[in-house]
Amino acid sequence: MKTRPVKVKKSSQVRGQYYGYSLQTTRFLVRLLEGDPNWNVSLEAFEDVGVETPNGFRIAEQDKSAPHSNPVSNHAVDLWKTFSNWVRAVQSGQLDPERTIFEIYISHPRKGEIVERFSEASTLNDSLDSLTKAKTTLWGPQPRFPHKDRLPNTIKSYVLDVLQADERLVSKIIKNFSLKCGSGRPQTDLRILLDKALVSEEILEDVIKYALGWVKREIDILLEESKIASIKVDTFRRNLKSFVRRIDRRTILATFAESPSLKEIESQRLRTYVRQLEIIEEDDDHKIHAIIDFIKAEADRTQWSAKGWVDESSFDDFEEGLIRTWKNLKKKTNISLSNNSEVERGQYLCSECEMHQTTLEGLNVPSHFTPGSFHTLSDNSVIGWHPNFELLLKDDMDEKV
Repeated sequence: MKTRPVKVKKSSQVRGQYYGYSLQTTRFLVRLLEGDPNWNVSLEAFEDVGVETPNGFRIAEQDKSAPHSNPVSNHAVDLWKTFSNWVRAVQSGQLDPERTIFEIYISHPRKGEIVERFSEASTLNDSLDSLTKAKTTLWGPQPRFPHKDRLPNTIKSYVLDVLQADERLVSKIIKNFSLKCGSGRPQTDLRILLDKALVSEEILEDVIKYALGWVKREIDILLEESKIASIKVDTFRRNLKSFVRRIDRRTILATFAESPSLKEIESQRLRTYVRQLEIIEEDDDHKIHAIIDFIKAEADRTQWSAKGWVDESSFDDFEEGLIRTWKNLKKKTNISLSNNSEVERGQYLCSECEMHQTTLEGLNVPSHFTPGSFHTLSDNSVIGWHPNFELLLKDDMDEKV
């Protein structure tokens, strides 16, 4: 007689534990996306997900995955264990209740009479009142509290840790406490957050996968080295922006530069790059165009760098390419126009460089950027238009002295 194989039911507890750990990584990523650049986000240092600011403020976030339960109901173990841990952390000095924001994040929308009162309390008086009402709800009316000894054993010790602790201490925690609930789909919530950050739809999935993978890898490396799993927001953002830039289908770097005012243009008249144009006897119209290109290119460099659109080292590579182009065009000019005057050769070389087209990190640049960048090099006397520009500029300096 054949025996039937025993079917082993997969443990829902294992799935729930994994989902909880996975949720922490997702929430860690959310904090990196939402935080200020100089904040640090940590995993299981002083809370599931923690945030620390340079001025000493903290966010202590406890994460709950709740697809089929309510971890913040009046008699929920998770709720009272969390508040018990916070009370103990404050009592031991690990957390300062006046400089810490306490949060419970639940992956699904959940409610609870006591936790909602705690979350809505915004002053110490409100907090004290919500604490009094919590005692009445769980223990019965004062002063006898007839139901105090009837609490389930699963939560009894945690509830006592909170409700029998110093009321002002607990009220300070409640005052800075908030309950946050997700939609029930953390990955969808993450998509919405990245969509608000203007990540294009066609690369959104790739960005999410990269960001989650990057966070997990960095955390794993830190833990393997027995270090605190803490990442600076700015470090994460620079890596994410660099990745987005690599896979984005944009073909041109959009300009942020506005046309300069007449006052801004006039303020450039004594700059070296303008003097270089005067040496080759360019007219005022050409000089004004060069000034506009110079100012707008400088503005774009600043914005692209600040927004993480272009890596700093790429600007160095770009300028090195321009210098090589200038050297080649200078050699070509001297050969082709050997019978022309030095001023004419300088005008020709300048014109050829200003018409040169190239890319930055494989992306086309606005029409003003390449000529403006040539003038930046000219302003630093790295390149010049007149065959003897270095000597003539030196003579100018000697005359001023």
